[in-house]
Amino acid sequence: MTTLLFAHGLESAPIGRKSQALIEAGYEVIAPDGRGRDLAARIAGLLEVLDGLPSPPVLVGSSFGGIAGLVAAIMAGRRGRGVPGLVLCAPALQLPPPPHTVDALERPAPTIIVHGTRDEVIPIALSRAFVREHGGRLIEVDDDHSLGGPGLPAILAAVRELAGPP
Repeated sequence: MTTLLFAHGLESAPIGRKSQALIEAGYEVIAPDGRGRDLAARIAGLLEVLDGLPSPPVLVGSSFGGIAGLVAAIMAGRRGRGVPGLVLCAPALQLPPPPHTVDALERPAPTIIVHGTRDEVIPIALSRAFVREHGGRLIEVDDDHSLGGPGLPAILAAVRELAGPP
């Protein structure tokens, strides 16, 4: 069974709509509780989980969990424990990396970003700019920040593309 590491959003819980859909699709989902607004602590928690796994999982990060997952993946890669892929769901790319993490964002692994064109929380322009500057692929869907409508099948397709079937 393919394992995913899921980093939920700021206002979400470890098992929410996205992670539940991944579980129902047949993936093994590790979803640590990352509640709180401390980005450095969230990144450290993800690195701790990554370090404890026998093999690196595809990392799926949503909103605040998207930026935390991206920075954690960059840091893990620099330590020789890089992830094989990233699926970022409306990532909070406007947040700068915390001190003592990374100096700048980059694309540490094959990356697919899924972002809703009606997102009023995080402008889709940030995801467009990231892909333009760093590569990867952006899937734009007619959805809001939650990506709970048409975004959900797009997330599942992105995970299948990077992680393979469950």
